[in-house]
Amino acid sequence: MASQLKVDTLTGVSTAGSIIVTGEGNSTTTNLQQGLAKQWCHLDLNTENSIDDSFNTASISDESTGKVQVNNTSAMASINYIFTGSAWNGTDNEYGRMIAPRLARTTTLAKFAATDSTNRTLQDYQDVDVLFHGDLA
Repeated sequence: MASQLKVDTLTGVSTAGSIIVTGEGNSTTTNLQQGLAKQWCHLDLNTENSIDDSFNTASISDESTGKVQVNNTSAMASINYIFTGSAWNGTDNEYGRMIAPRLARTTTLAKFAATDSTNRTLQDYQDVDVLFHGDLA
């Protein structure tokens, strides 16, 4: 079956590897590729040390309690990308979780720590989400 794209209106400019689209309010433009997540993963670090779902994530390495390395499938263009995350451990009153970068990131991996922000205890959480934004190589 052939691919199909159905739109009411598509306004923008397309050049090699780049699509500029009209943003919210119809007054500015934005680069579509720049706004897309380049990698994300949903991890279970508590019971399985597994990737439950992901995009552009090759594997993870559980380095110790609360310390994880995420390896991407396709490299980032430089180390100047960002990542953010959240963690949850399965109960309604579990707040104050942080995902913090640790050690230098490379274009193919990022290391982070999952911690309780109130007492700074590293923990392996049940639900860990990490999202990467930047340019792919």
